[in-house]
This record gives sequence, C-alpha cells and structure tokens, in this order.
Amino acid sequence: MNRISLRYARNGLFEVGRIGSGKKFFDEMLSTGLVPDLCIHGTLLNGYFKYGLVDEAMSLFNELERKRGKSDIEFYNVVINGLCKNRKLDKAHAIFEKLSFIGLLPNVRTYNTMINGLCLEGLLDEAKDMLRKMENDGCLPNGITYNVIAQGFLRCNRISEMTTFMKEMAGRKFSFDATTTALLVNVIRENPSVLDMIPELHLKNNK
Repeated sequence: MNRISLRYARNGLFEVGRIGSGKKFFDEMLSTGLVPDLCIHGTLLNGYFKYGLVDEAMSLFNELERKRGKSDIEFYNVVINGLCKNRKLDKAHAIFEKLSFIGLLPNVRTYNTMINGLCLEGLLDEAKDMLRKMENDGCLPNGITYNVIAQGFLRCNRISEMTTFMKEMAGRKFSFDATTTALLVNVIRENPSVLDMIPELHLKNNK
C-alpha cells in the first residue's frame, strides 16, 4: 500500500459516502502492518460522523483512545466537533471536561467547537460562560469565536446582548464574516428598528 493509495482512501471513499469500503480499506491497511497516522484516524472518524453513524464513531474513538495512549488535542477536536454536529452536546461536553484530566489543554478550535455546539442548542448563556472560561484559561478568542457567538444571538433574536460582542470584536480588530452579515441583514429586513440598537454599525457605514 503506497502513499497514493492512502491518499485515495483518505480523500475519496468517505467523500462519496462509501463508509463500508473506507472501513474495509482501513482494516486492510492494519492487516499489512502499517500504522495509520492521526490524519487517517481523523478521516475515518469524520466519515462516520458526517453520515450520522455516531455509535460507530464512538466505538472507534474508544478503541483508538486505548491503543494510542497519550494523544494530542486535534484527535479529540475531531470527536468533539463530530458530536456537536450530530447534536450530542452532552457527550461532547463530557470529553471536553476530560481533557484536563488526561493532560491536554483545549485550543481555540476546541473552544470554538464547543461554543458553536452550545449556540446551536440555544444555550447562549452557557456559550458566554465558555467564552469567559476560554479567556481565563489563557486561550485567546479569534474572529471565528466572535462570529459563532454573534450568529447564535442573532438566531435567537437577542440583539441587545449581541452588541456587547460587537464592541469586543471591534476592540480586537475582528469583523463579521459573510454568514454573520447575512443573518444580520435578514434580522434588520424583518425588523428595521434593530438598527437603533447597534450604533456601531451606523458609524462604520457613515465613514
């Protein structure tokens, strides 16, 4: 099995939904004595999560966790992200909480994934708490962090609270991405009075 074959397995089979073929290819690789790297493991886990096969993904995760021993944060990020996308927030949070006990520090991607998962469930106060925990733990939020939170507050029509994050974003030189901007435009279209609640937007548009 050469590098081209591995690349095909990684980028081809799961992309077209051939989960069974991808898993078979993975098993054949193991039988030849080749040790899959983190990228291959991540591809296999992502494939399961992408098609909603959460039980299969978690079974593989538990197996890999035992075999790999000490791992790195990106391995856990794949699982946390997959669980959040499949609305398994409790399981994602349990793994997140376990990280410190196994000697791993969440990075900005870990926090962003958890914040997004909380926002998707409408748990905006918990999302704010996660943002503050992120900062207290010395992990600086980035533009993605603020856009994820802003989108959550826009979807729940909690505009006045969103302005707090707009001020923080401006202070840190971050700006809305295309998704956040589109959500804001839709909210304003439905309720033009929202403009009066976000004076920062007027200042920006008048410059």
